[in-house]
Amino acid sequence: MSTDKPESQQKPTPDPAPHPPDEPEITQEESVPVDRRDTEGERLMDQLGRERRQKQAKD
Repeated sequence: MSTDKPESQQKPTPDPAPHPPDEPEITQEESVPVDRRDTEGERLMDQLGRERRQKQAKD
């Protein structure tokens, strides 16, 4: 008498989870320029600062 279950009653073993890569994945975002000013980033930070100051003034 065998204690093994028939193949139709056995649970399939899941595939092992993949290991995370050692290096971060490359994204589609533009890199920060290192040889010139980031005028767009500076503009966005100025805009954010203005919005936060306006919100604090209202509170």
